[in-house]
Amino acid sequence: MSDTDNVQKESYIDEAKRRIAHLSYKLEQAEDKIRKLEYDNAELQQWTNEVCLPKLQELSNELSMRYNQKKYRSRNWKGELERTREEGSEIH
Repeated sequence: MSDTDNVQKESYIDEAKRRIAHLSYKLEQAEDKIRKLEYDNAELQQWTNEVCLPKLQELSNELSMRYNQKKYRSRNWKGELERTREEGSEIH
């Protein structure tokens, strides 16, 4: 082999080593980011379960209670009671 062939071969090997080192570094950075995202995701899930879902349930209950109060507020309960009694007497 000539000297130029050896130089080219060494240059090619050096370039491959540099690329491998660079890609290894990038892989390490990506793995660190993944670990951080997994940790952040676990924290977010915990916060959601401990804070958001109970608050959502509380607000949902409050909203349905308000809806039911408005729905039945304007009803004539005496008329409803008489109508129910009449329906009950028809059955018996």
